[in-house]
Amino acid sequence: MQVEEPVGRHIEILSRSDLDDIHGATMEVLRRLGVKVLEPNALELFDEAGADVDRKTKVVRIPEGLVKETVRKAPSEFKMYGRDPKYQLDYSGNKVHFGVAGCAIRVKDLDGRIRPGTVADVESIARVADYLENIHHILLTVTPFDVPDEVYHLHCINADWKNSVKTTDGFTWTARKAQETVDMAAILRGSYDEVVRRPPLLGFMNPVSPMQLSSELTEGALVYAKYRQPMVVAPEALAGATAPSTLAGLLTQQNAEVLAGIMVTQLASSGTPVLYGTASTVMDMRTGTAAMGGPEVGLVNIATGQLGRYYSLPRRGTGGVTDSKLVDAQAGAETALSMLMAALSGMNFIYEACGGLDGTLTFSYEKLVVDDEIAGMVSRTLRGIEVNEETLAVDEICKYGSSSYLGSPHTGRTFRTEHYMPTLFDRRHWEAWLKAGGRDISLEARRKAKWILKEHHAEPVDGAIQAEIDEFIRKTTRGWADSASTAS
Repeated sequence: MQVEEPVGRHIEILSRSDLDDIHGATMEVLRRLGVKVLEPNALELFDEAGADVDRKTKVVRIPEGLVKETVRKAPSEFKMYGRDPKYQLDYSGNKVHFGVAGCAIRVKDLDGRIRPGTVADVESIARVADYLENIHHILLTVTPFDVPDEVYHLHCINADWKNSVKTTDGFTWTARKAQETVDMAAILRGSYDEVVRRPPLLGFMNPVSPMQLSSELTEGALVYAKYRQPMVVAPEALAGATAPSTLAGLLTQQNAEVLAGIMVTQLASSGTPVLYGTASTVMDMRTGTAAMGGPEVGLVNIATGQLGRYYSLPRRGTGGVTDSKLVDAQAGAETALSMLMAALSGMNFIYEACGGLDGTLTFSYEKLVVDDEIAGMVSRTLRGIEVNEETLAVDEICKYGSSSYLGSPHTGRTFRTEHYMPTLFDRRHWEAWLKAGGRDISLEARRKAKWILKEHHAEPVDGAIQAEIDEFIRKTTRGWADSASTAS
């Protein structure tokens, strides 16, 4: 099924001259300073392409002509396919997709406890996200502490596939683990050719600010490029700490890091799908933490969206993030503002949009449900106002303008598409709300999450395929154990 993604109407804060200046400054940084590339095969790719490679320092200095020539090989649009390949996400134009929060180290469960995550949590979160209509993509939501660290990525992806038909994250930390996820996807799809044709995994090549491409993620990126799996290139630079304190300086450095990462994917396999991304913000100078809920996140997203369009690339932003530890007023304000600004920036994929607390370190079931409602409101905002003969409603005004429109056939035809109808937020009068139990939004969201887990089940994976995936995970786990035993 083709997902009906909201289509964004983007806003801009940078002029064309501003974008040209940032591009020019970026090219100077890549030419004068260069980027440190810690993976030997990637160094070879840059060397063969004509970059200035210093093998001793592992610094690659890149001329503007090579940057332009290489980056333009990345496609301006692509599609991803869910576990059920009928589920498709179209990364083209200004279509917007919302993902759940990812890689949390803690869970706030449905009993209100804060505890380490488990595989059961990954399964439950995937099932809730599969049900919620405004969530399009499921990440490696929680780090499970009840399986070996070496293979938790396989358990997470398997848990997502078992409990949702939607698209999911892959895993690109080291070549070995990246290859394992591709091998598992080949079981799901039936062949490696089908993995290439209908990519089910979204990989990551996050540059390490300032100006480094790590060995582990670059290894994984090279594997994913081989199989043409889409990849996000998104630094998390902190203005004032790992990037200049000025936002223009942060954008220049971030742009250099992203373009260098994209170049690796295209030098490895021309035409590999990529998302031009950001996870950057400012460092809170009082606490030393990343201000994930600050207004600067929105500004960086808008500017990054413009830069992505400048290079004709699909875009990944950060929205829906909060620094709050509770599902409270701070969480609501920071989540709604950052999600809306990311959506209005023209981002095709809004990562970390739903379910995260404490800068995404904690995953909350109830916040996942609340954030789905916010994503629905943002989606309605993106649709804007359609102006035509039907919506101008001149005949209706002339007929009902001195009475009520409640009985008008026009109202019956149009209100469901024109008006956002909340499924969680309460609009009743005080007395009706009290009569219904007077629950606050957190309790209502918890109740809904429990209902989804009781009533909703995704279409199961074919039994023979699931058995083969389970056996692959068992064999891979034994392989990692044998490797550890040999090393010791």
